Amino acid sequence: MTTKIEQPLSQKRLYRYHDVIGLLSAAGPGFSGPVSVITGPVDELYVANRASPKQPEAVRITRCTKEGDFLEHFGEWGEEPGQFIWVTSIAFSPQGELYLADESSNQISVFDADNSFVRRFGEPGSGPSQFDRPSGMAFGPGGNLYVVDALNHRVQILTTEGDFVSQWGGLGAGDGQLNMPWGIAIDDAGDVYIADWRNDRVQKFDADGKFMMSFGSSGDGEGQFNRPNGIAVDNDGDIYVCDWLNDRVQVFDQAGSFKDVLIGHSGMSKWGRTFLDANPDIEQKLELATQNIEIKQRFYRPVSVHIDAAGKVFVADCYRHRVQIYQKL
Repeated sequence: MTTKIEQPLSQKRLYRYHDVIGLLSAAGPGFSGPVSVITGPVDELYVANRASPKQPEAVRITRCTKEGDFLEHFGEWGEEPGQFIWVTSIAFSPQGELYLADESSNQISVFDADNSFVRRFGEPGSGPSQFDRPSGMAFGPGGNLYVVDALNHRVQILTTEGDFVSQWGGLGAGDGQLNMPWGIAIDDAGDVYIADWRNDRVQKFDADGKFMMSFGSSGDGEGQFNRPNGIAVDNDGDIYVCDWLNDRVQVFDQAGSFKDVLIGHSGMSKWGRTFLDANPDIEQKLELATQNIEIKQRFYRPVSVHIDAAGKVFVADCYRHRVQIYQKL
C-alpha cells in the first residue's frame, strides 16, 4: 500500500506547493537568473533568463511545458535586431506576439508565433516612446501596451507598434507618484497595479492612470515590503506581489488587505533529477551537504509571479534558477 505524501501548504493554508521546474544551465533544459515567467498562447511557459554578466551566452528565452518538459530556447545576448542584453520582462499581445523589454538598449523587441524577430522600438530618453530602464509590461483590455519606465518614474501606454498614447506618474512618494516602479498587472476591468519599488508599496490606477488606492509600507511584517517587483492579479481579484528582499510572495485581496504569504517549498525538479541520474558522483556530494536543505527550498530573490487560468501560481525564483509552482485551493 502506497501512502500519498501531501505537499506543504502556505502560511494561511490557502495554497499548496505543487512542483518546481529548473536547473542552473546556460543552454537546454535549465534557467539562468529567470526574471519573467508567463503563459504562452498554447498554455506553455515562457521564461526570460537574464543570466550573469559573466555568462552572456546564457541570456535567452526558455519554452517548456507546465509539467517541466523542455521544448526549446531562443534569443541571444547582443545589440543586433533579435538580440538583447538585460531582459526585464516578457508579455504576449492579444495577437500572440511576444514582447521583450531590454533595459540595456532601452528598447522593446517583438517576436512572432514562430519566435522569429519581427521588429523593435524605443530609444534612450524621457520623451514619448523613449525609455530609461523599461521593466514590467502588460497589455490592457483594449490591446494597448503598458510599459513601466522605471528611471523615468512613469507608466507609458503605447500601441502594439510602439506609438505613444499617454503616460502618467512622476518622481515622488505622493498618491499617483512613483519611485523606480518595476512590475505591472492589469485586471479584467482594465485597472492597473504597479509595484512601486523604491516606495515599498503597490498603487492601483484606472486604465487612464487615475489614482485609485495604494497599500504597503517599508518593513518585513504582513503587508509590508522590501523592494516589491513582480506583481499579478488572478481571476478572483487577488493580488500577488513578489517581495524581493524579503524573499517571499505576499497575497492580498481586492482592497489591499493581507491574505497569505508564500515562502518557497521547492523539492527536486525533473531537470535536476535527470542531471543527477547522469552524474551520480555529484549526487553523492550533494547528499553530504544537507545542513541547509530547508533554506535551499525557500525563495531567494523572487522576481516574477504569474497565475494561469487553473489557479496555478508560477514564481520565478531568480537566484535559485527555478520556477516554483503553487496551486490555489
